[in-house]
Amino acid sequence: MLDVPVVIPLTLLALGVGTLSCLVRPRWDVAVVTGLLSAVWTRVNGPVEGRILHTWTAGRGFTEADVLSVLALLVVGTALLRCGLRLVRGTRRPGPATARRGAAWGPGTHQGP
Repeated sequence: MLDVPVVIPLTLLALGVGTLSCLVRPRWDVAVVTGLLSAVWTRVNGPVEGRILHTWTAGRGFTEADVLSVLALLVVGTALLRCGLRLVRGTRRPGPATARRGAAWGPGTHQGP
């Protein structure tokens, strides 16, 4: 099992990379993993929570570290919306085989026996 001081930076790094990936090139699988990492972050951020921004009960509240989860979830929602719109429109980003015109390989170019 990982030591607790290692889990916090690794979770934060993975959450940051996933969020940036959702912003740059939204994919539904990356968005789902980033959403799960956002939920994990709310559980492991205890030692780095910071100030309490809003208190619901004596033991529960919204802290500065929880803002990261909310922002990540907003990015995840936007990424899933963009993926859904792309699916509805029927547009796909060109892959490596379709991006090159006149490629010497690919489906339909086999000229063997």
